[in-house]
Amino acid sequence: MEYVNPLTGGPTLPTMSCWIQLLKPGQRTQAHRHTSTAIYHAFRGEGTTVIDGKPFHWQKGDCFVVPLWYWHEHANTAASDDAILFSMNDAPVLKPFGLYREEGPGKPQIGL
Repeated sequence: MEYVNPLTGGPTLPTMSCWIQLLKPGQRTQAHRHTSTAIYHAFRGEGTTVIDGKPFHWQKGDCFVVPLWYWHEHANTAASDDAILFSMNDAPVLKPFGLYREEGPGKPQIGL
């Protein structure tokens, strides 16, 4: 879920977008990549994020960065507890210049 500026309906800040993501126990996201850099904070739970084929294990309170255009996916490794990841990215500064791209498995590179 994206946090939006209630006055404009746009990104949280003019140059930064904020998101929160709930991962149910055992849930894994699909691998994808984008031209924005993302900073993550593990708000709750524990899991593993695979970045460019390398696993990075995280737990509540940890922070990590996914560099731009690196394939990545997140997984909640807990059997019974939810995990929550808060993230910030710089997509709002890239989009007006036509520099934002996103790609996922089976999907061609797209500009948003």
